[in-house]
Amino acid sequence: MQSIQAITNHNLEESLETLISLEDVSLEFHTKMKTVKALHEVNLEVEKNEFLCVMGPSGCGKTTLLNAIAGMLHPTSGKIEVEGKVVNKPSPERAVVFQDDAVFPWMTVEDNIGFSLAMQNKSKQEIKQKAEYYMDLVGLTDFRHAWPKQLSGGMKKRVDIARAYAANPKVLLLDEPFGPLDIMTKEYLQEELRKLWLKAPRTIIFITHDLEEALYLGDRVVVMTPRPGKIHSVYTPDFAKDRDLSIKTSPSFIEYRKQIRAILKQEA
Repeated sequence: MQSIQAITNHNLEESLETLISLEDVSLEFHTKMKTVKALHEVNLEVEKNEFLCVMGPSGCGKTTLLNAIAGMLHPTSGKIEVEGKVVNKPSPERAVVFQDDAVFPWMTVEDNIGFSLAMQNKSKQEIKQKAEYYMDLVGLTDFRHAWPKQLSGGMKKRVDIARAYAANPKVLLLDEPFGPLDIMTKEYLQEELRKLWLKAPRTIIFITHDLEEALYLGDRVVVMTPRPGKIHSVYTPDFAKDRDLSIKTSPSFIEYRKQIRAILKQEA
């Protein structure tokens, strides 16, 4: 098994171009009773069109980190940059998909997916074309006129992801989007998201506490420590880009899982 240091961006086929940069990012929450240090001196670079998974135990600051990159929280110290510009507020260039469903119950699947385009004042023709394209990519064309109450949890999550994609952001931030789903639906959506990313590359930061999910999805896996969250290590699994779920039973996958689980157990 290669060391962490030896596996550096092995499976990124394109020339590397840093899109997101975090430099000594710390973040604290202040209350009347105490100060909670959520993040401590996080340093990280994310490449253009990279699929990066961030994982760690509950409460380690994963979601805080994602919200800071989204611009919804401001670092106490350090800085976050996207394309060399400091992040200080939310932007449509950084779309967020949360754990809870965010589909609008009064809109059909097609209208939900086209919503962000309508907010950008795109023409009806462009909205229809792009909604059609992303409905097809996530396998919801036959449900274009369905209402959210008629959809399963997994289908609603596909609507969420398609809507975020349709907005054409530079960065897609996903906060444990498959967390509430059963294991079969979860694994199906893991495969579908990976296929979607291969067909329509985006820079994705995917937050999870599920070790197998992180290893299967990510070009790289960032492992965080318990609060205050900081980066313990970064793994670059040597897996094919067009991997499928069978990779989870491979000796290499099992070894990575063993190594990272040992780190999490030690830190806990």
